[in-house]
Amino acid sequence: MKIKYTIATIILFFSITTVSHASLLSSMVTILRMIAASQGVQLDMQGDILNTQKEMLGVQRDLLKGQNNIEGLMKQVNGNMTGHSGLGDYQFHDYQSYGNGARDWSSIIVMAGHGQGNGALGDTIGRVNKDFPIDRDAYNKGISNRESQQYYAMKSQTTLAARAASELDFNKIEDQFAYQQMLRQQIEKTNDLKAATDLSNRIQVEGNLISLQLLRQSTLINQQQAIKEEASIISALSNAKFLTKKIGAKNEN
Repeated sequence: MKIKYTIATIILFFSITTVSHASLLSSMVTILRMIAASQGVQLDMQGDILNTQKEMLGVQRDLLKGQNNIEGLMKQVNGNMTGHSGLGDYQFHDYQSYGNGARDWSSIIVMAGHGQGNGALGDTIGRVNKDFPIDRDAYNKGISNRESQQYYAMKSQTTLAARAASELDFNKIEDQFAYQQMLRQQIEKTNDLKAATDLSNRIQVEGNLISLQLLRQSTLINQQQAIKEEASIISALSNAKFLTKKIGAKNEN
């Protein structure tokens, strides 16, 4: 048993460290014979070597087979993660855009001042303006104070724009609910890992767009709140100017 263990160890060493050659095999046989002679043991070295080599070849075949299986699985995974599933643009609909006329806040205020404009928000402003008309001329005829005139224009335009934007977004909510449900129903219809990943990313993007839509609404609320606070500032300034005139008149007397 000790000699056989030595044979297996030597063969394993040579099989790992270098390729098999006739000269190496001859060297192994010589070494094993010397070991056997020193211990007074007669061995069928060729048979033992052949059996051990067969076992090593079997192990190498198993390792190679396992490696090929892993490479096949990696190719399959890579194939499932490449290509175009079509779910990135599947039945895409833009529910968040206000249209070309709403590039920034200034353009929205301009549309509110005109009572109409381009795009979805401009159309909604035109419809809401019929129920909430802005008449700067009529106001300015009754109020001559310039700060009050400017405040009326800014507040009325901001209120009209915010009301139109809120109405537009509210009218889209039910359609967005149905849109999200439609995307959710596609989850069970995906055929591979690529399609499932694309669909998951698509649903996440749609959720991010809704979050941005809510953020936009909160900025409109903040804008309206700022306009209200501006009224107190204008009032304080008007009182200060009145008191200044009153003090000046006393000093003249």
